[in-house]
Amino acid sequence: MTLKMDRATAIEASIRFLENPSSFTSDSDEISRRKWDGAWWHMTALYEMGEAKSIPAPAVERAKHLLHTQVWRKFVIHTEDAPVLPEDLDLWDCCHCELATFYQVLSACGCDLEREMPWIREWLLSHQLPDGGLNCDPDAYLYSHKSSIVSTLPPLEVVLSHTKGRDFTEKELHFLDEGARYLIEHQLVCSKSSGQVIHADWLKPCFPRFFEYDLLRGLNFLVGWSKLRSTALPEGFVEKACARMQDYIDDDGKGSRQIKIGRQVWDPDGEWGGETFALLEALPGIGEVCEFLHLELESTQT
Repeated sequence: MTLKMDRATAIEASIRFLENPSSFTSDSDEISRRKWDGAWWHMTALYEMGEAKSIPAPAVERAKHLLHTQVWRKFVIHTEDAPVLPEDLDLWDCCHCELATFYQVLSACGCDLEREMPWIREWLLSHQLPDGGLNCDPDAYLYSHKSSIVSTLPPLEVVLSHTKGRDFTEKELHFLDEGARYLIEHQLVCSKSSGQVIHADWLKPCFPRFFEYDLLRGLNFLVGWSKLRSTALPEGFVEKACARMQDYIDDDGKGSRQIKIGRQVWDPDGEWGGETFALLEALPGIGEVCEFLHLELESTQT
């Protein structure tokens, strides 16, 4: 039986991994981008734990260099959007939620991405569909024009939580308002047409999330949006959302609540599956209380 590494030691192991330049480069694999144990995944796990400042500065610089040099800066919807020149054919074909996750991590590390990489924010703002969300499937922009809840949340988080030192532009406020409308109309997890829950897994609190979605993540955004815009959520909306998570909330009867993990994205029996690393193994497991999600849960009551 393998013993779990204590969390402090696991954090140090991820820091050492990120300090090694080879964590971002490989002759045989895009190791920095690889799910679930590449460099970005170590960085994202640290970020979600509130440990972004622990990410080594050289790793931050290497990550920024990759975004500067290895990403095709268009979301390929039409044939003419795709790279043509030989030197561009191997560039990363990123999607909305991927770029938004990278943006949040680097912003939390102190990077001014509005100045250094303004194209990322403009990418996100320019791909909102008429229903208010986004979709990482290019075909959605050609045919259904329907958004994906999973694809929508990270871009909304970027604009809401990583716009600092200035007022929001009208374009950004419209983006947030339309995104909030989309999530409200879908009750965070439901089909707009049928009212049925789209994926039961979305009811299960997930940590770390990486690109993945859960109801609490969406609710946390809506609470933040409602405070920013001084706009109340529909009556009973928060209560109904929390009731959907009741199996994962412990209430001591004295007003104190704790939230338990219901899902992990690297679970081999889950939708994604994948490799893991020591820091993930050191975090709360399924059925265990997660202190990192506690503040999100508490924010729903304020």
